[in-house]
Amino acid sequence: MIKKTVLFLFIVTLLIQCGFQPIYSEKSNVIKTNYVAILTSENSLAVKEVFNSIFRNSTQKSNYQLKINIIEQDLPIVTNADGTIAKYRIDISTNFMLFDNIKNKEIFSDYSKGFAQYETQTNNYDTEQKRVEAKKIATSNSLQLIPIKIENFQSRKGE
Repeated sequence: MIKKTVLFLFIVTLLIQCGFQPIYSEKSNVIKTNYVAILTSENSLAVKEVFNSIFRNSTQKSNYQLKINIIEQDLPIVTNADGTIAKYRIDISTNFMLFDNIKNKEIFSDYSKGFAQYETQTNNYDTEQKRVEAKKIATSNSLQLIPIKIENFQSRKGE
């Protein structure tokens, strides 16, 4: 037990001394939004809720705008012998553009995708609940990639 404690303290001390910082911690400033996010498409309530939760801190004044267009698709993937659909895939395609307001030009544009699946239930209410849940998961998967792609672009631009 003493050996494990000493080993643990040694590793922690070593990591602190080498300058290790977790890049996804709340205290980290690596993924910082210095832009105002604007949703340019008309989307369902579930998609708008996820958008607002991910970009909730981007309401301050900024010299940059992040314009986001989200396309939602429900695609049947399993069809029963009687023609009913047993399973759907939600496909969320996100196109985004980082725009410099001062220079009045586009800086960076890219896209991301998110997927989720849901099975149809015995009644419409349960099926709709599963659909909304899957839509939120797919949207979250797609939108969470945007700050990472922008940060990657900014780090490569500085080289």
